Amino acid sequence: MSYDTLKVIHTLAAYIWLGSLFGSLIFATIATRRSANGVLTGAVAVVRFATRVGLPAAVVLLISGIWMLVSYNVGNGLWINIGFIMWLIAAVVGSALMHPAARKMRNAASDGEAISYAKRIIWVGALEIIAIAVGIWVMGAQPGG
Repeated sequence: MSYDTLKVIHTLAAYIWLGSLFGSLIFATIATRRSANGVLTGAVAVVRFATRVGLPAAVVLLISGIWMLVSYNVGNGLWINIGFIMWLIAAVVGSALMHPAARKMRNAASDGEAISYAKRIIWVGALEIIAIAVGIWVMGAQPGG
């Protein structure tokens, strides 16, 4: 596969990951404003999009990035290290915090407890967006590289 094709796949995966989280957080915000328990509906949407769209996009992003590094000797600049760290923060920390909160939200004894876990899920999604956006910026600007 050519470098340009891999770069397009890599870029699309990053934007799909970002877009899936951003779209689900907009939905969560709208749902929260419409009803008291709308935050629960929004949190479920965030988890579903993060799992069904975001996770596959994150895997494609990682694989295509490593493929470009190995096959085309792109180098190992500061921007690659920062981009990989942002990927780790978004993927690993997001999964480590979001999925246990989703499980606890489903098994919550009261609505109040479920809502607190739902808010945590939404905040983790927002933090993931920041990490992904920083990663996209670093990959585009390539500082120190």
